[in-house]
Amino acid sequence: MKRVKKGLSIVAAAVVMASILAGCGNGAGGGSASGKPGDGQSASAAGGKKITLKIANITKADSQLSVTAKKIGDELKAKTNGRFDPQYFPGGELGNETDMMQQLNTGSIQMAVITTAQLSNSSPAFGAWLMPFLIDNHDQAYKLWTSDESMKLFDTLTKENVVGLGYASSGFRYLLGTKPISSVKDLEGYKLRTTPSPTILDYWTGLKAGPTPMPLTEVYTSLQTGVIKGVDIDSESVTSEKLTEIAKYLNPDKHMYWAAGILINKDLWNSLSPDDQKLIKDTVLAKTKENSVEVAKNEEKFLGEAKSKYGLTLGEVNRSEYDPVVKSVRDTWSKKSPEIAKFLEKADQIRQGK
Repeated sequence: MKRVKKGLSIVAAAVVMASILAGCGNGAGGGSASGKPGDGQSASAAGGKKITLKIANITKADSQLSVTAKKIGDELKAKTNGRFDPQYFPGGELGNETDMMQQLNTGSIQMAVITTAQLSNSSPAFGAWLMPFLIDNHDQAYKLWTSDESMKLFDTLTKENVVGLGYASSGFRYLLGTKPISSVKDLEGYKLRTTPSPTILDYWTGLKAGPTPMPLTEVYTSLQTGVIKGVDIDSESVTSEKLTEIAKYLNPDKHMYWAAGILINKDLWNSLSPDDQKLIKDTVLAKTKENSVEVAKNEEKFLGEAKSKYGLTLGEVNRSEYDPVVKSVRDTWSKKSPEIAKFLEKADQIRQGK
């Protein structure tokens, strides 16, 4: 009888020891990304911790900025066997871009695509992307946004808990209105909706127009009621916001390039291995190249259908009329920020094929 009891004691001890070892194993390889038990994040097949990537942006789910963000997340998930777990929040589901920056800073979201206009509120250096007539086509834009001068703009976000990974775009900015604009004189007193960035306002004020910042959601009604006569807007939003139902005069002048920074929470970034960091950088580079190509295709298609499908009248811009204001804005902002001066120098080199 004593031998039986002794045998049972040994078995019981072995079970307890096995449980302890199993618990240690879970802690080392399959715990949550936060290190807290019970939050539902398990290890991948490779044995690393699953990392949730909440990715937010302001544009609609079918916009190129949203599509690019999703492509990045999907690629990371595929290449890590699900260890990176992307979750998408397009269309301002988590608030406006100011809200998203705050959430990105605290880590309640892990990645975001934030327009350079919004980033210029955090660092005036991002006004570099908002200079008028910066580049001529999307190939030039991609060369510019992957340049050292462009990437160094992210280093000026010293008050934000973020790391910049790269850029994506929703296209060039056009002028769409309810009356034609055939010369600079036509812009005098012309009330148009634009983004409230100081550099953008300087450009339109210099042309003696009446720049009127307002949310994109109010533009349709404002055009309809005559509160504004036109809108300074990226080519993609011209159709997605159905503005061509009201405004029928389009100047596809490419007066500005609409880019957005792709950001990741700095605390998360610093916790990642060098291999994971490289994977993310390489993925962003590849998917933003695709973005550049797709936006160019979409713009070409839109302009090809502008008259037949949307009933638009296309105007032309005499650049020489705009040059004095363009030079004034560039000179003013280059003096305010050395990063802008270097950025513009690089942009000019790319445009000239150097």
